[in-house]
Amino acid sequence: MLAPKNVIYGLCKTTNPPKPKYLISLYRSENLHVTACFTTSRQRAGVAPEKIKHGKIVNEYKEVISYVFLPEVVIGQTPAGEDFHFPIQTVIRFDYCFKEDEQDKLLSSFENPKIVCTLSDKEYEDLIYAMYRSDDTPRVYKTYFEQILFELGEKK
Repeated sequence: MLAPKNVIYGLCKTTNPPKPKYLISLYRSENLHVTACFTTSRQRAGVAPEKIKHGKIVNEYKEVISYVFLPEVVIGQTPAGEDFHFPIQTVIRFDYCFKEDEQDKLLSSFENPKIVCTLSDKEYEDLIYAMYRSDDTPRVYKTYFEQILFELGEKK
């Protein structure tokens, strides 16, 4: 279920109080160790509302600080093959979003998790590249992202 590019939705039991959350699977090792990130619908893009666009967000110092999914932009396909976009503006802030653990443990933090989308190749690459470029992304994840970008480049 937590293959790279999958977007999972369910009631997250680790928030207080529990609430519906999206989790995007970014990387999975051979032993099912997963690196994923949570999204938020809060206004956390890090720039003024008029400067928000779909994709990576760069602050006034030219630093990549977040990634925004605008509700009108299709980012992938549902399991039924339909276009998927988030229902409202959704943000990933690279300073707090990462979660890493075994697949079963990550999924156990959700009630009724389900795959709602598989990101398009372009959306996935853009997201990984933004995370790789950001100074806010913890160094431990940058190794994974560098490997993913290398493999994506080889496929082109």
